[in-house]
Amino acid sequence: MESNRNEKRKRPVWVWVISILFFLSAASTLFSYYLIASGKIPLSPTEKAYLESLTSVDITISILIGLINLIGAVNLFLLRKQAFYFFLSAFILNVAVTVWQILNKGFVEAMQASGLIGMLIGWGILVVVCVYTKKLEKSGILK
Repeated sequence: MESNRNEKRKRPVWVWVISILFFLSAASTLFSYYLIASGKIPLSPTEKAYLESLTSVDITISILIGLINLIGAVNLFLLRKQAFYFFLSAFILNVAVTVWQILNKGFVEAMQASGLIGMLIGWGILVVVCVYTKKLEKSGILK
């Protein structure tokens, strides 16, 4: 019985891919925030107005979503079933905040078409990750 607890579970290749993707995404997001805050990335007047309209609550929620995704990636890498719940929470919170910003902050006007497409691709990836982690949980790989 004790040997079963100590035996190492093998990480599927996609666990590695997803974990690395989310770790790199977190790092690139932080770097992008730095570049924008330092003025090294020029912003259009609409983008600048949008960013200036964000409150400390908006920024905190954005950081929280990133942290939830990062915690999900760590849990996935450690093969813990909580990964699914973190990824799902990040997706739901992200969609809710985006809808709120569309209705109240001029989000769509500030985003360029490539930004909107990128956001939709990101949501699609997160949905696929949620489905995958749920599948791993049901198969007993995530415990």
